[in-house]
Amino acid sequence: MIIYYFDQKQNWTLDEIYIACEVPKKASNIIHGIEALLTTQELRQQFMARVPIYPTSIQVFSLLNQFRREQLELNPMSDEDFKDMFLLNPVKALTQYFKEQVSPICVERMRTCGVTIKHLIEQRKLNRHIHVVRAISNASHN
Repeated sequence: MIIYYFDQKQNWTLDEIYIACEVPKKASNIIHGIEALLTTQELRQQFMARVPIYPTSIQVFSLLNQFRREQLELNPMSDEDFKDMFLLNPVKALTQYFKEQVSPICVERMRTCGVTIKHLIEQRKLNRHIHVVRAISNASHN
C-alpha cells in the first residue's frame, strides 16, 4: 500500500493545515498543538511533509507529539531566554519553553502553588519532554 503525503513546497497557513488534516473544531488538543508548534512556515512545511493525505485524528495527534519531542531536542529555548521572556509575557514564555499551548490559568496555578521559574527549569532538566502541567505539579509537591 502506497501512502501519499502533502506537497512540502506549499506555503501552509494554519487554516489550510486544519482543513488538510481534517481537524474537527472540537479537537482542541490538536488545534492547540498546531498553534503552539507550527509557528513558522518552515515548521509548517516540515510537519505537513510527514502528514499522510486523508489522515486520521490519531495520526495527526501522534505526529504532533512526535514533532513536539523533536523540537524540544532540536530547538530548545534557552533557560536564560525563558527567564527574560517570562518577565514580559509568562504565557508566551511557557508556550515556547515547553512547546505546547499554555493558558493564563496555568500561570495562575503556578503562582498559587508557589512554583517559580527556577522550579520549572529544574523539572525540564530532569525530563526534557515534560509537559508544563506535569512540571508545575511535580514542582509543587517537592
